[in-house]
Amino acid sequence: MSAPAGVRGAGQGGGRRPGHSNTRALILTAALELFAAKGYAGATLRGIAERADVDPALIHHFFDDKGGLFRHAVASRIDLSTLFGSLTDEDAAGLKNRGEWFARTFLSYWEDESTRPALVAFFRTGLADEPVAKEFHHRIEKALASCLARLAPEKTERTPEFPSLVSAHLVGLVMLRYVCPMEPLASLDFEELMTLLARAFDVLVDEPRS
Repeated sequence: MSAPAGVRGAGQGGGRRPGHSNTRALILTAALELFAAKGYAGATLRGIAERADVDPALIHHFFDDKGGLFRHAVASRIDLSTLFGSLTDEDAAGLKNRGEWFARTFLSYWEDESTRPALVAFFRTGLADEPVAKEFHHRIEKALASCLARLAPEKTERTPEFPSLVSAHLVGLVMLRYVCPMEPLASLDFEELMTLLARAFDVLVDEPRS
């Protein structure tokens, strides 16, 4: 069977990595790093290929185009539709400090080095309003809204804007701590951060409106 176009074998010279089984994973990792650092528009396929040390033709072989690569790269690290998948209706009904739980669960993905690059890449792409980010925006907004509907059904029913308002608080925090880091928030210990945030999010989610 002939090799994919662009693959350089051992006898062909050049320094690019051949198309072995690990090449796809190398490309995905390199893509996430550049999408996170430069955003969708700033990351080029050639730059990603250079970072992965593969022939650029292999990206087209595995992922068709830049949009396909972005989708696969994000999906390789995190399933946005299951951000709060561990929360059942029964768990939600008996949960105390719901706001703190909501913030901690969401932010834990950002603290995790295995999932953070995918989320940063997603947010940077969204800031540029790239069409490829729209499907991810829809999925993450749906996950956030679904979770808040279980945590605070009365607030969600009374105020349709409630999930968006709570999410806006998280997005602002995410931007200043992870996407465009600003001190002292960027280097604040996570447990210290949660101590400061817990009360605010409990008020948002738990306490009834006066």
